[in-house]
Amino acid sequence: METPMSDREFAAYVCDHVFEGSRPVLLVAHEDGAWQFLCGDSHGSDAIPRVVGMNHILDADPSLRDVLNLPNNWEAERSSVGLAWTRTRLDPTAQ
Repeated sequence: METPMSDREFAAYVCDHVFEGSRPVLLVAHEDGAWQFLCGDSHGSDAIPRVVGMNHILDADPSLRDVLNLPNNWEAERSSVGLAWTRTRLDPTAQ
């Protein structure tokens, strides 16, 4: 799927592991219009999400283009890079 330039210029949140390149993106959330690209692992209480350009995320892992059609307030998860994504609606009552 070709990504329009306007989509590539969005900002997204990533966890430290993804930002540092130590773990791949295995969880993508599109919540309240914001995108999160996460490793799906636990983080310390002092972990701070980073904001990066979507183009950097897509350049690092082109397979993430497969979830750019994720509706708002949905998430997609995979167990490993290259495997299929499982999509689920986010629970609006979860905190």
